[in-house]
Amino acid sequence: MYTRVGDDILADEELLGRESALRHKTHAKSNAFTNHDAGRHFNEGVVRRHYMLQESRLFLCKHCSPSRKEALSVYEATKCAIQLNAYYLNLRGILDNLAWVLQYEWQLLPDVVEDGKGNQSCYLFGKRFLDALQSRHAKLASVLHQYGPWKEELAALRDPAAHRVPIYVAPGVATSQEQVDKWNRIMAQVDVDPAERGNKSLTEIHLEAQAVVDFVPVMWLSTRRGWVSRPIHAQVRSDHDKYLTIASAIVDEL
Repeated sequence: MYTRVGDDILADEELLGRESALRHKTHAKSNAFTNHDAGRHFNEGVVRRHYMLQESRLFLCKHCSPSRKEALSVYEATKCAIQLNAYYLNLRGILDNLAWVLQYEWQLLPDVVEDGKGNQSCYLFGKRFLDALQSRHAKLASVLHQYGPWKEELAALRDPAAHRVPIYVAPGVATSQEQVDKWNRIMAQVDVDPAERGNKSLTEIHLEAQAVVDFVPVMWLSTRRGWVSRPIHAQVRSDHDKYLTIASAIVDEL
C-alpha cells in the first residue's frame, strides 16, 4: 500500500479511504439497474475506470513525489506522462459514463442515446442535462451545479491529452544559473567529434547532464501563449477530490 511520505499528499489515507468506500458502493449497486445500458455504463465504464484512475494516481504518487529531488530518466518521465494523460482521459471518461448511467436509467433527455443524434447533450455539466435532472432530482442537480466551473479547468487538461499536444512531465529542471551553465557545457559535447570528447557516448553525456538538474513534480501544458506549468500533486489531488465527491453523490442516489 502506498502511504504518506513527507509532504506527499497524493496517496493520503483520506483519499484511499474514499476510493475504497466508493468502490464498495459501486459493487453494491452493480445489479440495481432496470435499464441494460445504464448497467453497462456503470459496470463496464464507471467501475473499471475507477480502478484505472486509482492506479494512475498511485503511480504518480510513487514516481512524482514532491519530496523527490533526483531527476527522472527520459523513460521514467515518459511513463509518468503516460499515466498523467491517462488519468485525465479516464477522469473525463468516467464523468461521461456517470452521465449516461443517469440518462439511461432515468430517461432524462427524450430519445437521446450514445450513438444517436443529441448525444452531446448527455454531459453532467451541460445546461440541458442539468435542467432535466433538476426536475427529476433537485438535490443531485444542486451538487453538480456547484462544480460547473470545474468543467472548463478539466477541459484544459483532458483536451490536450485527447486532441492536441499531450501533457508533459520533464525529467528534470535547472533551477539555478549554475545548473544551466553546467548543463550547457555538458551538452555542448554532443556537437563535437567523438575523439575530442574522449569517445564518450551520447548516452553517457545525457546521463551526466541529467545528474546536474533537479526533479520538479510539475506537469507542463503547451499553449499558443507558451508553456504553462501546474504542480502534479496538488492538481491531481484537487481533481480527484472533486471526482470522488461527484461520483459518490450520484451512486448514492441510484
